[in-house]
Amino acid sequence: MDEILELENISKRFYGIRALDAVSMKVKRGTVHAVVGENGAGKSTLMKILGGLYKKDSGLIKIKGREIKINSVLDAERHGISVIYQEFNLVPYLTVAENIFLSRLPKKGVVIDTVKLFEQTRRLMENLGINIDPGRLVQELAVSEMQMVEIAKAISYNSEIIIMDEPTAALNDKEVENLFRLIRQLKEEEKTVIYISHRMKEIFSITDEITVLRDGKKAADFDTNQITEEKLIGSMIGRDIKDYYNGGGHIRNAEKQGEVFLRVNSLTKKGVYEDISFTVHKGEILGLGGLMGCRREEVVRTLFGLFLPDSGEIELKGKKLQLSNPMNAISNGIMYVTDDRKGEGIFAGMSVKDNLSAAILDKLSGKVKGIIDRHREENIVRYYTDYMDIKYSSVYQTIVNLSGGNQQKVLLARALATGCEVLILLEPTRGIDVGAKAEIYRLLRELAKKGMAIILVTSETNELITLCDKVIVIFQGRISGELVPDKGSQAELTEENLMFCSTGNKKIFYSEVSA
Repeated sequence: MDEILELENISKRFYGIRALDAVSMKVKRGTVHAVVGENGAGKSTLMKILGGLYKKDSGLIKIKGREIKINSVLDAERHGISVIYQEFNLVPYLTVAENIFLSRLPKKGVVIDTVKLFEQTRRLMENLGINIDPGRLVQELAVSEMQMVEIAKAISYNSEIIIMDEPTAALNDKEVENLFRLIRQLKEEEKTVIYISHRMKEIFSITDEITVLRDGKKAADFDTNQITEEKLIGSMIGRDIKDYYNGGGHIRNAEKQGEVFLRVNSLTKKGVYEDISFTVHKGEILGLGGLMGCRREEVVRTLFGLFLPDSGEIELKGKKLQLSNPMNAISNGIMYVTDDRKGEGIFAGMSVKDNLSAAILDKLSGKVKGIIDRHREENIVRYYTDYMDIKYSSVYQTIVNLSGGNQQKVLLARALATGCEVLILLEPTRGIDVGAKAEIYRLLRELAKKGMAIILVTSETNELITLCDKVIVIFQGRISGELVPDKGSQAELTEENLMFCSTGNKKIFYSEVSA
């Protein structure tokens, strides 16, 4: 099988830091070629060079044996390269159809031919098995639907090389299955897919070959069917990793819980969720499970004052709260880390320092109220940089120039800097590599051991089983199950029971609602 793409000694620097160091790679036509590595390994930088967003400092790019120059997105498209980036690149106030064909809108005279546009989009969606109305505004779509629109947009260019950067991060199991069907269809058409993912199961189920990047350099190449998961992870992080997804010696707090920190009683928002009740103890990690669209996100956003319920009560250490906005929640010791890092989390144009300290400006005032004590601010940033191993060239570096994993660490540090007692996390390891996942797992266990109450919303079953002392499962806005580990002969926190409850089969294996 001949190579369609060859990279020779690609290098790139940012702010004096070498992001890519003489990376070479060969990709065969009609294959799915994985590029893996920890956050900051250089994967996204390499893909942005191929997609025309960045210019390489040195090295050669060849397609079908011929050297090419990629200086812009249009150059990449002309050479048959499309990229589906991890962070969406959609215009919220335009329709699905307009977003997909934005640079190629069909016209009738000087006006857009909307009939033809919608028909083209409808045909494309049908071929891809995607059920989204072409006339819907992108701002009305769920995150998973936006991801499918991005995929449709990339495929609409009929490119020979399609790069997918964490394409399943926002998809449920059925949508992932549909994406894999599309990828196999592309292979049959002799199209080539370069696939970036931190999910080992996906790498081993869909790819043919793997290139490993580590610290900006190529660490290894493998045939997928000739490598084990353990060896691949070891190659990615450059060391043996123990206790990955196995609990890491986590001593569950379920049997030695402290006081009830947070109590939710009969929380209801008509048409969204109904009769939600649970407790979170001091030192407990409570998981919220369920399939995409089950309304668990709306429940936790209510706890942070982002969503107002019609009825029900929220108590913190016995005190009833009226959480009408996030400032109320923060002042009461509740902090929230969003799953939408780009849209709701980071302040894109600001520095690492300013992003980290944004939630504690009132605490950083010096003797003159309203004037920031810069020395104290720098000490706090330095503390969390060391504590969470955040990598950047300078505290004044713009946060968008950090890897996704380091951006996520800054958001976690921002939350912890408030001194919160209840920490709510939505998909905290989405798009995070295996090494960073292990670090975050260690951090959450450590925080729970120190007495913090943690609410973890995640789509990864292994995270719920590995980390949580109790899991509340939600289906269509109602609690369908309450599961805990190690409860003797009872059926409890297992993958089978999680899926059983997630699909609407109500079964309470363990309950503390009345406790």
